[in-house]
Amino acid sequence: MYAGWKGALGSQAIPYDQIFILTLPAFQWMRVDYLAAHPRHALSCNAVGGSQIITIGGLNSASNDSGTAQIYESVFNDPDPFTQGLAIFDMTTLNFTDKYTANASPYIQSDMVKSYYAQK
Repeated sequence: MYAGWKGALGSQAIPYDQIFILTLPAFQWMRVDYLAAHPRHALSCNAVGGSQIITIGGLNSASNDSGTAQIYESVFNDPDPFTQGLAIFDMTTLNFTDKYTANASPYIQSDMVKSYYAQK
């Protein structure tokens, strides 16, 4: 699960730039640790190409409100930080990448997930 929205723009939105993994069969939510830099909302997340997730579109929640009556205008005028509005997240390395790999290997548990199950 990626991103979130609480109605806040600018630096107040950074805490919602998060990714969570639901482990199965343990049914345990785990937060992925990475540098939050591109909070998004109103996007689509889709599993593609083995171990990758692609996010499509969305609005830049970090866009800074100009303080005008049109508080949400800035998110529609702000350039997307992701090329063509697409971001790729590798579920094995738990990192965003700048390219889609068509022949990516099948999903392999990340070290964080492996460590969780090793402690069980």
